[in-house]
Order: sequence, then structure tokens, then C-alpha cells
Amino acid sequence: MDPTERTVADLAGGIAAERVAPAGGTALAVSGAMGAALCEMCCVHSAGDVPDRDAERLADCRAALERHRVTLLALADQDAAVVDELFGSGSGESTARDRKRAATVPFTVAETTLEVLRLAETVVDLGRGAVVADAETGICLTESAFRGSLATARRSLAWLDDPDFGADLRERLDALEAAAADLDLPCDRADRHGRSST
Repeated sequence: MDPTERTVADLAGGIAAERVAPAGGTALAVSGAMGAALCEMCCVHSAGDVPDRDAERLADCRAALERHRVTLLALADQDAAVVDELFGSGSGESTARDRKRAATVPFTVAETTLEVLRLAETVVDLGRGAVVADAETGICLTESAFRGSLATARRSLAWLDDPDFGADLRERLDALEAAAADLDLPCDRADRHGRSST
């Protein structure tokens, strides 16, 4: 059974079990999917309380967030499969293809969660009522998934035996990190406010 077909309790128990998969990459992708879902929730419950133009923008955000949520859940399963192939009890000698997948799956999680964060900025700005706090929670979950996936992908670069592939992926990771630095996320705003008030 794929990790994302389990209950939350079973997934958490599977991560904590003796088997090597599912592991951190799966947890990160699922966290990103949960973050996207919370932002979708904000779209759903705010749409009736905003002008028609903003309601259309929220509907567009919701549709895009749903696509990213589905992608992240698929990536969670892919990460578990890669980890099992590389480190599972039945694994043999790892191939160059396996090692590339160990780097590209977390890269794609980072890439996808960055898109969720970009959409979430709009959702929080247009959202109405208490549900905005749920979207902000979703942003915090997604940002953690983004940062963790960047770190995982960077660690995986050391396993690659294709220097050109590794250099290209490193450059793309740097670009994702730079793009994220330009976002104005609620978690960052709260952190700045907390520091300024102490």
C-alpha cells in the first residue's frame, strides 16, 4: 500500500517503524499537501464574502492548489519508493538512476511547495474571517516542507556521480531558495513582529 493510502495514524507509525520507508521526504511532501489543503479551505470559505472579482481569483487559486496537493501526494509515494529501493532490506547496489531520483524527488517537492507558497500569499490577502488563520497555518507547514526538501535535495547531491547533473540541480536549488526569499509570508511577518515587540 502506498504511504498516502494509509490513515494518518498508520503513516506516522510507518515512519516511526523499523522499515526505512516512508521517511523524511514523504513526511515533507505530505506536510506540503496539508498546507495546500488548508489554503484551499480558506478559498472555499472566503469566496462568498468577497467581491466577484476576488471570488474568481480565489477560485483560480483553489484549482491550482488542488493540482499541487495531488502532485505532492504523488511525490510522497515516489519518495517512499526511492528510499525503499536505495536503503530497503531487499535493496542491492544503488544505480545512478536511483541516486538521481533521490535528489530530483525532493527538488520537485521544493519546486511544488514554492508554487503553493506563491498562491498562498494571494489567498491570505483575499481571505476573510477566522479561516485566514488556517491558511497561515498552511503556509507555515508548506514553508517547512519547502525548507526541508531543499536541505534533503542538497544532501543528495553528494551521492551523484554525474557532475554536470549535480551542478545543474545545485543551480536550480539556489534559484528556488532565492525566489522564496522574495516572498512576504505571514510566518515571516509574525516572526518580525515578535522580535520587534521584545
